[in-house]
Amino acid sequence: MRVDLESFEKWYVNQVKHKKVNGEDPGAELTKKSYSFRDAANLLGIHSSNLYEIWREEKLETFTVDFTKRIPIEVFEKWYENQIMYQKVGKMPTITDLQADFIPLHEAAALLGITKEKMSVITRASRFKDCFEIQVFEDKKWISKKSFQHFLNAQSVYQVVKKSEQVKQDNQESMETKEYISRSEAAALAGVTSGTITKWMQMERFSCVGAGKVLRINRKEFLQWLKEYQEGAG
Repeated sequence: MRVDLESFEKWYVNQVKHKKVNGEDPGAELTKKSYSFRDAANLLGIHSSNLYEIWREEKLETFTVDFTKRIPIEVFEKWYENQIMYQKVGKMPTITDLQADFIPLHEAAALLGITKEKMSVITRASRFKDCFEIQVFEDKKWISKKSFQHFLNAQSVYQVVKKSEQVKQDNQESMETKEYISRSEAAALAGVTSGTITKWMQMERFSCVGAGKVLRINRKEFLQWLKEYQEGAG
């Protein structure tokens, strides 16, 4: 089976899903006349889900290519001119552009030794929220380095942690998300020795998986049992 070259090239410039092994990027014609929701959101510095909601509520025009909705540029521009809530960020940024003046939210959280979720709450709902300059790109939040430093200077609760403290924080977060933990991790959670954990395991106080030295403990069940054990001891 042979493919007509002219038809192939016409198809290629009007889609973005498939890329040639060698050659120009796809979608040259498609991107001249339309935006993906993510690209349009990047122009506004917001999450694409927010833009989807606007388009749905206002019943604005879209069309579909490869099962993905796109916004005609003329429709986007008309909507933009008739609203005052959102401002374009200037030019479409790139990761390289952002890295010069911004840091990802999760990296800011790591610097402070807190979770990404907690950092997100601080930027959205704390009394320090006005300190932050936030930009959304590729549906991820970035914080300007200047505003992050302003936040550090404005309060004393959160400060950049030392490397050793960060390793401890990372280990703690990792333990909190594990389904199964080792004897030493269980001992750290309970404040006892690994030998005591082994004794409790032999008494079948909680579920374990594996065999021999590679036994793992169900974290959730262990914590529940530990709570009941400590309350009983108290």
